[in-house]
Amino acid sequence: MVSGSACAPRAAAGCSRPADVRVASGLPHKRRFIFPAKNRLKRRAEFQKVYRRGIRVSGRHMVFFGMPAEGKENRFGVTASRRVGGAVIRSRCKRRLRELYRLYRHQQEGAPLEIVVIARRECATANWSDLVGDFQSCFSTCVTKVGRR
Repeated sequence: MVSGSACAPRAAAGCSRPADVRVASGLPHKRRFIFPAKNRLKRRAEFQKVYRRGIRVSGRHMVFFGMPAEGKENRFGVTASRRVGGAVIRSRCKRRLRELYRLYRHQQEGAPLEIVVIARRECATANWSDLVGDFQSCFSTCVTKVGRR
């Protein structure tokens, strides 16, 4: 039998809806940072094209591949091989990298890019601040290198 304790954290916080929790937490509005499907690389051929034609930027926790986009939108994809860890670890790494892109993609200026990020083994154990620094460094380097091409 299911008890009513599942709702206890929200009730204790004095919030009745998830939107109230977001407002109470001080987080920015969710719609501002959406990452729609049209901005994602999905097919293997799309990833392979970026690997072949793009430039490579290596960081401690990740490797970026970038090239100018053929369309008008930035596109982003993430991969993590089995060397990173099991399925749960790989998924966590990919979610963290997608979240970083979602938060920092608005800082990119200039022509649209297609970017693929490969998670390294260190990504699984890195703390958030290290990932942020490494991501920003690789992202800005990738943008400037692709812009010079």
